[in-house]
Amino acid sequence: MIDLTSSFLKALLKHSKSPIIIFKIKPILVVVEHNDAYRNLIARIGVDLAFYDINIIPNLISDQEKELLIETVNQVSERKEEANLIIHPIYSNSPNVNWELTFSPVLQSNQPIEYIICSLKEIPTNENGIEQILLELSESEARFRGFFEQAPLGMCVLRGKELVTEYANDNILKLWGKTRKEIIGIPQVEARPELGLQKSLLNRVKGIFKTGEPLVLNELKIATALTDGFFIAMYQPLKNDKNEVTRILVIIKDITEQVNFKKELLKAKDILKIAMDASEMGSWNIDIESRKVLLSDRAQQIYELESNNLGIEEAKALISADDFSALTGGIRYALHHRKAFNIEYRININGINTKTKWLRTAGKAYYNEDGKAIYIAGAVLDITEHKQDEIRKNDFIGMVSHELKTPLTALSAYVQLLQFKLKDTDNSFTIETLDKINVQLKRMSLMIDGFLNVSLLESGKILLHKTDFDLVDLIKTIAEENRVILPSHFIQVVGLEEIIVNADREKIGNVINNLISNAAKYSKKESLIAIKCEKQKGEAIISVEDEGIGIKESDIPKLFDRFYRVESISTQTIAGFGVGLYICAEVMERHKGKIWVESKFGQGSTFLFSLPVEEMLTNEG
Repeated sequence: MIDLTSSFLKALLKHSKSPIIIFKIKPILVVVEHNDAYRNLIARIGVDLAFYDINIIPNLISDQEKELLIETVNQVSERKEEANLIIHPIYSNSPNVNWELTFSPVLQSNQPIEYIICSLKEIPTNENGIEQILLELSESEARFRGFFEQAPLGMCVLRGKELVTEYANDNILKLWGKTRKEIIGIPQVEARPELGLQKSLLNRVKGIFKTGEPLVLNELKIATALTDGFFIAMYQPLKNDKNEVTRILVIIKDITEQVNFKKELLKAKDILKIAMDASEMGSWNIDIESRKVLLSDRAQQIYELESNNLGIEEAKALISADDFSALTGGIRYALHHRKAFNIEYRININGINTKTKWLRTAGKAYYNEDGKAIYIAGAVLDITEHKQDEIRKNDFIGMVSHELKTPLTALSAYVQLLQFKLKDTDNSFTIETLDKINVQLKRMSLMIDGFLNVSLLESGKILLHKTDFDLVDLIKTIAEENRVILPSHFIQVVGLEEIIVNADREKIGNVINNLISNAAKYSKKESLIAIKCEKQKGEAIISVEDEGIGIKESDIPKLFDRFYRVESISTQTIAGFGVGLYICAEVMERHKGKIWVESKFGQGSTFLFSLPVEEMLTNEG
């Protein structure tokens, strides 16, 4: 049996200039050994292969020649004699070349032939074949040069340990600030004196000739008279047929923009971390696929956990049962609509009701190319102290408002009693004074009602007492009352004569009162306040229009927030606490209605609200 591991056999194969392969008879034409010349031939013929295949020869020829090849191999095996065969590799990039194959059996005493040695020689198909081969090589080189010159990267080829520049494209010449005359055929150190200061780099590049391994330098800083930036430099060894490194292909890519962007990103991350540390916010990240939650150090402290990594079910177990649906529902809604979320909720520490914390979390989901959410990231803030302050403040407001209500009611009763006693007298001064006192008492009563409503809203104790009533009749009644309270303005009701709604009459009355009061506050005396009533698509639409100072567009989104007041020179002298519109918005939300405003600064405002209207069915006949 032939010893394929024999050093002598390997030496013979390696030093042969012709392509040589050794293959087994069975299975037929399976290569078991080959030399570098054969490998180089297979690499050069340009067959489109997904991987390097040393058994490629039968697949390069026609079916007829393949049968002839197998027949020749069988003859060599049976006769134990050498044989020649000329084939034409029609599936290569050298169509004008034939291959002459010489098959020699490996004889081993009287044993059957097991191995065959095959040598291969390329021969032209006609007398013009050599010229054709040279032409093809010339065209190939031209294509290479074209690609080399037009490549969007800086490229050059360095020859020998002196690093003589053999090729250089325009991009790398521009980077170096050199012409081809100044660089081609000259060692790098001579052509580019600045390299003398980079001996360490030069030694690493020269070391490629010994190691034969490629070298990649990331974020290499290059500074020349024309360029100052960061680059990726790739040094790829080029070997001859003896596997010796003779040249180095250098490819340089400008990554200055990416490096600067990365620096800015790191700077922004540092600023964000400082801001989050200053605000005592923590960050979190949920991997949707693994269902794992990763917490920052601060977030871990907020949740009072021993680990910063926990499963989604563990995270859910911390959430208060009263807030679980609102929190998970809010996140699902944000995921579905690809929006950010900002939600307040409670967590229970160390078991149910042992310790409760109020948290506010804000975040958003991030999606892959297929539109699938892959993770959710956000920030969390402990607002327990703030929430407790709010609860104490609301309790205080509610208590004070309730206590003020009792003497105010008594005071109103005394005023009405005096008005009744004096109605038939001629004491006009006293009667007018009592009327004015009564107006101010009504104002104070409305203000106290507002604070009570805020307290009830915050505690979730406000309830609706719905009845069927005529909305237009309510509006007319309130308009008449305000004509007495606000004699300085003209209040007019226009539109339908009747709209039946099912709602809380008192709270809807408070909304109308608030809107009329605001219209009077922010408009001049003797101006018109128009209240319009109409039906549209199953809704009652009520609008209160004034001729006042109007609202800036930037203030409109915040107008219905609690305690928000528009700050400007024209509003400094106007009294108010910023709770009226907040209460209106909350009342409308509980009625499943809407409230909004249409305004242009300096041209007045129109506040509108809508209520669902159930159409009354009538039977005729």
